[in-house]
Amino acid sequence: MHDKKMKAAGFYILLFFVAIIFAALPANAADKSVPGMKNKGVAVGSLAPEFSFQDAKGNWIALSDFRGKKVFIFSWSTWCRCKEQLPDLEKFWQQNKSDKFQVLTVASDSQGFKWVQQYLDLANATYITVVDPNNELGKKYNFWATENGWLIDEGGIVRMNAIEFDIRKPEQRDELVKLMKTDFNAIAQKGQKVPLAERIKSAQEALAKSPKDFSKKLVLAELYREQGDYQAAETSLRDALKQKPLSAEAHYRLGVVLYQKGEVEAGVKEWEKAFQIEPTNYLYMRNIQAYRDPRKFYAEMMKK
Repeated sequence: MHDKKMKAAGFYILLFFVAIIFAALPANAADKSVPGMKNKGVAVGSLAPEFSFQDAKGNWIALSDFRGKKVFIFSWSTWCRCKEQLPDLEKFWQQNKSDKFQVLTVASDSQGFKWVQQYLDLANATYITVVDPNNELGKKYNFWATENGWLIDEGGIVRMNAIEFDIRKPEQRDELVKLMKTDFNAIAQKGQKVPLAERIKSAQEALAKSPKDFSKKLVLAELYREQGDYQAAETSLRDALKQKPLSAEAHYRLGVVLYQKGEVEAGVKEWEKAFQIEPTNYLYMRNIQAYRDPRKFYAEMMKK
């Protein structure tokens, strides 16, 4: 018992010192002094990585759903100052909305829409917003801090990669508008979505052929989560952790599943394990802090 208390104390000491380090960063945490930060994201001209997240009504929205129109993706979080851009982004959307263009915002919030919706309401936001609880977008689009923006053309090709994007800056906004109006001669074919049941069956078969493939276990767990089968998702993730007990990603994903099951405290403890393994992950740290100390991030909401 004494050893457990010592380990727990050691973790919170580590969390304290990392928090001090990050406190010195700009509120959006995109530290310009970090080598290569400006090279984060996805390469212009490449095929945009596919993703699928839930909106406030529980609908799963995939990037491929928007084939045939340009899409501006804005990544943000409720616990950073990027939420201040939401009203300006709504003005931009109202000025440019059409059947050939869509604004899609992705909130990296492991607590789901609990706080996200309140900031959307403040901004009177009418653009589509989905929540990414696992930081999947960060892994697929190569970033560890919000706020960022990408313009994807009609054929799913990346035409703008803007780390530290700010719609309020004229030069960035003008560049986005210019690219929106550019004809890239893209192949504007609507992507066909494979039914979830088929994707699960395919993932199960792939794992059966390679039962020790760690990444396939994570894929299957996420599909179970998308299906709403949290018990199966938990089982898959715990099996993955037996194979790689020091996988920060697996611990964090397990935390999200437990949180969504209603086992909130157990879920947050898994997030803390993930952060202990990967203490430089800003998104892990901020999501934990936002849960543990909501008044620090959501004071204006808690006054209501």
